Amino acid sequence: MSPGSRLLLYWLTSSGGRLRRGRPDIGSTGDFARRSPRADRHNRARGGGRVILFLATVAGGRGGVKGSLQEIGKRFTSLYRQRSALGSWSNGPVRRYRSSEPAADRAARATIHDVARLAEVSTATVSRVLSGGKPVSPEVADRVRVAAQDVGYRPNPAAQTLLRGSSRTVGVVVPDLGNPYFAEILKGVAAEAAATDHHTLVAGTEEDPEQEYRSAIELARWVDGLLLCAPRMSTPRLREVAEAARRLVLINRVLRHSAVGSVVVDYHLGVRALCEHLASLGHKRIAYLQGPTAAWSDQQRQRGFRSPEASGLTIIRVPCGSTLVDGQDAVDEALTYKPTAMICFNDHVAVGVLSRLRELGLSVPGDISVAGIDNAPMSAHTDPGLTTYAVSTIELGRQAWERFTPRVTTATTHVQGELVIRASTAPPPHRPRR
Repeated sequence: MSPGSRLLLYWLTSSGGRLRRGRPDIGSTGDFARRSPRADRHNRARGGGRVILFLATVAGGRGGVKGSLQEIGKRFTSLYRQRSALGSWSNGPVRRYRSSEPAADRAARATIHDVARLAEVSTATVSRVLSGGKPVSPEVADRVRVAAQDVGYRPNPAAQTLLRGSSRTVGVVVPDLGNPYFAEILKGVAAEAAATDHHTLVAGTEEDPEQEYRSAIELARWVDGLLLCAPRMSTPRLREVAEAARRLVLINRVLRHSAVGSVVVDYHLGVRALCEHLASLGHKRIAYLQGPTAAWSDQQRQRGFRSPEASGLTIIRVPCGSTLVDGQDAVDEALTYKPTAMICFNDHVAVGVLSRLRELGLSVPGDISVAGIDNAPMSAHTDPGLTTYAVSTIELGRQAWERFTPRVTTATTHVQGELVIRASTAPPPHRPRR
């Protein structure tokens, strides 16, 4: 510094772009960039952020000081305007951006560059924070999230998937969204997914194997894993889906494939338990209302009749389906065989059976006993309460989710239920129905 020159401390407030002068405050470490408490208080009172401090060496003469001050003022007024355009002055917390523009319109135009400018970081840092990539400091992460919220920025899901190689989404395909059994399974899967910061995409296929196949193939393109609940498609089609999906898990279906895991209910044990219960009450002639012909689980149910039939029970198989309406429609045909009891493919069908029997003026269980399978939530609230084979659908969903974790093998997991006896089953009537 030349003789006669003066060392002055200036600061520029972010609230008004004003240039101020003061004495330098030199600490023990030689740090000249000390904040002026008075300036800081003044600036906060006006609603601004931090102040910018700088040192300037000016000529000793009076004119030199004045001229230098004017030049510095021009340069920092320009700096103030540039910094104001970015919306923030410091590396501290981001100031909230307010706009009268609707949030939806801002979000439609906001880009990652807007977030980076407002948070005063690089676009790469914004990407790391919002995609959950390499960690950054908590302070920087908070600034980025606040900035993204203020400008209404939402990352492109497809771009994030490409960046991290994962969509954090699992697709779930069910044959009938109206069936409470599948709704309960979805609850279990969704709860497990949310606990690990994953999402679920759900597709219903109305019991159509072709629609099921198309939905599964399409979902496999976008999700990290695919869960098929009681799939109806053929085995060759199922193998195609297994090849297309990153990971495939089946509920109530088994496929011999090295990359496919399965969770199945031992329905044959449930049917056997229902037959033993009805036989203990004195029933000898039982109608079974069959499920969909493409349902693997129906084949397993029918396995359960082998032992009772060998023990002398008469099992009459009646085509039906899996819905409440299917149950209503199958009753009349079933009654032509004069059974004393009916076992239904599931509780949904059983509710339809109860409705139709009531229309026909038949008493349950006075004239005929009715039993279901699955223990759907409504089973305990029918009139009369429905005897059924209870299966924990929440446990099914949880077990299926565990199949997606790398540490679990693709071996088949078997889930067993329990017999729940309610008022819909009783000893057969002494007089046969006419």
